[in-house]
Amino acid sequence: MRKTTIIYLCVIGAGRVGTTVSCTLAEKELPNIRLKAISSRSTESLNRAKEILGSKATGVIFTRENPLAASLANCVLICTPDDTIKDVCSEIFKDKSKNFKKYYVIHFSGSKSLEVLNSARAAGAEIASIHPLKSFASIQDAIKSLPGTVFGITYSSAESKKMAEFLVKSLGGKIIEVENKKKPLYHAAACVASNYLVALINYAVLIHKKIGIKPEDSLKGLLGLVEGTVSNIKKMGTKKSLTGPIARGDVDTIKEHIGSFNEFFSKEDAALYKMMGIETIKIAQQNKWIKESTVEELKEILKE
Repeated sequence: MRKTTIIYLCVIGAGRVGTTVSCTLAEKELPNIRLKAISSRSTESLNRAKEILGSKATGVIFTRENPLAASLANCVLICTPDDTIKDVCSEIFKDKSKNFKKYYVIHFSGSKSLEVLNSARAAGAEIASIHPLKSFASIQDAIKSLPGTVFGITYSSAESKKMAEFLVKSLGGKIIEVENKKKPLYHAAACVASNYLVALINYAVLIHKKIGIKPEDSLKGLLGLVEGTVSNIKKMGTKKSLTGPIARGDVDTIKEHIGSFNEFFSKEDAALYKMMGIETIKIAQQNKWIKESTVEELKEILKE
């Protein structure tokens, strides 16, 4: 990072991520960071951000004009939806007569490469990306739990790396580096761990619903199981936390599962169970908890 005495920030996008980042940095009152502006196309989002910042909103410009917000800063944080980042960046840096060599531009997408910031790079700005491995379902909860969050950072130079590291540190986060061209896979892993977990638990609730258990009762019971599993993963990692019939090599139990699916469910409803079962066999096999003959027998049952 260049030896800039003060980092003047503007945040483009007043959604859940942009507001969380804005509020976190404003509340810390760091001596070398000043939040100058927040921009959003939505007046409702701007009003919500202003309300959440409360007294920390004093002196911050709230605007619907992205170029205006960027003109007040030397570090632009783009927190808009992924597919709009390129256009937002181009809008800010469309004036080719200006020199932006003292600027940093950072987007917060997990999947988009640095190329979406090419217009900023062409104007002379340093570019990077920062992505928190975190669910932002609630702004208030995200603000409270942001410290300790792991952030994937991608950068184009030593200068942009220093700025990315500085911002993550300021947000109370921890860093992992992500190669630019492999960002989609990094993001895919995050989707599996978060979005697909929601889908998987929903699938379990639907199985219970099929046999007459109310969704609210099912979810209450299953969440206790999920929370215990997550606790085990924190202590022992993923592979050693595996439990259940496949981990024990209980072939007859899996046969019973498949028999019940065949009796009460469609083939489509059983497909996810079978697919996840095959993945579970791989873990048990890697742990050397089940014999090779058991592995083959389980695979045959699940591939029927």
